[in-house]
Amino acid sequence: MLRIALLGIRGRMGAFTGAFVALAVAAALVMACGVLLESGLRAKAPVERYRGADAVVAGAQSVRVHLGPEDAESVLLPERGRIDAGAVRRIAATPGVRAAIADDTVPARLLADGAAIPGPSGHPTSVHPWSAAALTPYTLRAGRPPAAKDEIVVDSGLAARGRLRVGRRVRLAATGRAQSVTVVGIAVPRAVVARQAAVFVTDAEATRLAGHPGRVDAVGVIAAPGTSAGALRERLRDAAGPQARVLTGADRGRAEYLDVADARESVIAIAGAFGGLAMLIAMFVVASTLGLAIQLREREIALLRAIAATPRQVRRMIGWEALLLALTASLVGLVPGAALGGALGRAFADRGIAPEDMAIHAGPLPAAAAIGAGVVTAWLAVWVAARRAARVQPTRALQDAAVERRLIGPARVLGGLLALGGATALLLVSMSAKSLDTAAVTAACISFVLVLAAAFLGPVVARLAAWMPGTIVARTSRVGGFLAVANVRSSARRFSSASTPLVLTVAMAGSLLFVSTTQEHATAKQGRERVTADLALRSDAPGLPQSAVTDARGVPGVEAAVGVAATSIGPSLGLDAAPGPAQAVDSDGAARVLDLDVRHGSLADLRGDTVALTVERARAAHASVGDRVNVMLGDGARVRLRVVATYERWLGFGEAVLPRALVAGHRTSPLVGAVLIRTAPGADRAAVARRLRALAGRYPSMRVADRAALASEDDAERASERWLNYVLVAIIVAFSAIAVVNTLTMIAIERSRELALMRLVGSTPRQVAGMARWEAALLVMVGLGLGAAIAAATLVPFSVAIAGTAMPYVPAGQLAAVLGGALVLGLAASQLPTRLALRAKAVDAIGVRE
Repeated sequence: MLRIALLGIRGRMGAFTGAFVALAVAAALVMACGVLLESGLRAKAPVERYRGADAVVAGAQSVRVHLGPEDAESVLLPERGRIDAGAVRRIAATPGVRAAIADDTVPARLLADGAAIPGPSGHPTSVHPWSAAALTPYTLRAGRPPAAKDEIVVDSGLAARGRLRVGRRVRLAATGRAQSVTVVGIAVPRAVVARQAAVFVTDAEATRLAGHPGRVDAVGVIAAPGTSAGALRERLRDAAGPQARVLTGADRGRAEYLDVADARESVIAIAGAFGGLAMLIAMFVVASTLGLAIQLREREIALLRAIAATPRQVRRMIGWEALLLALTASLVGLVPGAALGGALGRAFADRGIAPEDMAIHAGPLPAAAAIGAGVVTAWLAVWVAARRAARVQPTRALQDAAVERRLIGPARVLGGLLALGGATALLLVSMSAKSLDTAAVTAACISFVLVLAAAFLGPVVARLAAWMPGTIVARTSRVGGFLAVANVRSSARRFSSASTPLVLTVAMAGSLLFVSTTQEHATAKQGRERVTADLALRSDAPGLPQSAVTDARGVPGVEAAVGVAATSIGPSLGLDAAPGPAQAVDSDGAARVLDLDVRHGSLADLRGDTVALTVERARAAHASVGDRVNVMLGDGARVRLRVVATYERWLGFGEAVLPRALVAGHRTSPLVGAVLIRTAPGADRAAVARRLRALAGRYPSMRVADRAALASEDDAERASERWLNYVLVAIIVAFSAIAVVNTLTMIAIERSRELALMRLVGSTPRQVAGMARWEAALLVMVGLGLGAAIAAATLVPFSVAIAGTAMPYVPAGQLAAVLGGALVLGLAASQLPTRLALRAKAVDAIGVRE
């Protein structure tokens, strides 16, 4: 059977080329996702400022969440976990420790001659206590250590870029008003520090600027000579306590760069989700293509059965063909897949989605996964088709091969009904989704399951197409249209195989693309309605200090100034497996600058130990206004808060609103993202804006924006998410388009003898070409119509759950691109091979071997 399989592949290149291409592209997709996944898993934060420390003790950055009696999951905390300052003394007293040095990282900007001095390659600048310079270590090249609160030591890179020297007066903007300071020293790191610039102040001043007294960001440990790393690690764990983590070796960088862990999780999540969806689509396309290849060979298989081939031999032959084809195609797809994965990884890093220095790993595991997925998919794809072909009785083989069965089998009916039932259940879940992620994932699943149902019930759909629009076609064109309708009726399975990839393309492109546009439109709409402030203070980077809120309140014509800062809540309030976005706002005046569409309670009561929740989050936590709820803050701290309001406008904002004073010491950065300003009644808004701009002398990075500019900036911040969605949609649509071309080309090539026979019995080339055009029209009509219907069935419940309306946001240009692209693709892929077949003489084409 192996030799026959090899001969069969060589002799049926037309049927197998399409399957080969589908398998190769599927392997490339799986390989690309595997490369991304492996690269994300291996990504590590670089060790720079803590290179001179033997160990770093930092706060716990993850929490164990129990999802069931025996099921627990480690969840990454979005805000920096800190440790009690009293632990520094215990760590210093630990045997084997020569020094324990507390460190805080405070975002800052250093300005000389009115301009900010940039960090290395645009990276941020941070303030640290001078004692922590020993953890790199930094050594003084000139000058002395800082001794007063207005004295600083700068690293040599900052000094070179700002042309600073000892004794130079500069301005330091950190967590308060920009202050004039004197450069008293220039320090040089022992190793390269490429991702941050350092400004050192006295230890007392660093504690004041950090704004979380009694806690420190990390403790660097320098071991005594002769102390082993393993023994030191165990002793430090005992001294630091259960709420701390001890980092050694390459893990020390995790205490420096929290964003790397977050970006790493994002890459892993994207690669896993996209890889899973891509694999499902790949399996579907490969199964469809291989099933069609076997269907087009039924006459040959029937002949084998007629000359005494047993069903087992037929199945073995088809199995060997699938195995050889899958192995070869998967190997071909590895290199393009690795290149695609590397390109995506670099693009992700450039846009801040992945760690900026993430190394691309194309190891043996992604390759094995791609090959294994290809082989398993191919084997499963041919299993059902091979069993059907092998069961045909020899006496009926030729008849069955020449004429299609008019009804689909019970297995396909059952599969179609199960898919429809699953889609119905998912629709109900989507309409009642309690989170954006759940609604989006469910929408993609609904689309795919409905496409699966269409594939199972495809012959029925084909006959309906021949009956309903086909009647109009037959009357419109009495020759070409009549022949096309008759052909669709007699070859429903083939027509179904041709239309299914087109349905997949339109349904998946429409669903994925317009889920994104609907979400973005609803987010922008809620953002415009939510902010009722007249003006806003923003900063390019890294943010504005709380003192800017106080100063803004003192400006004549300002009725209310409210600082707003993004934060997160840990797994709580029904968020069992992931943190949720939240906002921290100043209690005084929040209701005057924000309209969250409050349903119960009032934002005016948001002060002290209180919280406002979205309606859905309150329902998930079984809480009402006045109830007490347990909330985990972003750094893992647990608090019990009273619910004072429930609201609806949460997209792009957060599922919880907390008093800023409550979370001030539990955020990674003490700065606020924006200060929302309400002008007093009768005040000249332009005059107020000019007075606010005068504050730029105290806060050099500050700018004044009106409500429209604020909405535009928020939209620009979502550019990375938009780009990512477009890229993923483009990859899936490209793969689906390849499936469309493959399938239609295979069918057209296999019809060469059929078209030649029609010409020999009297049909003119024009009539045959007309029949092909009408067939293509029916094909495109079914593909676009059914695909659009599936996309609509996906988008409507998503829009209801997210935006509260049954009308999803579908931009006309993008809709025209999806439908127009599918139309051109379907017509071109079905017409071009047919026209090429008609160029050959009928007497020559009738003798073409199948």
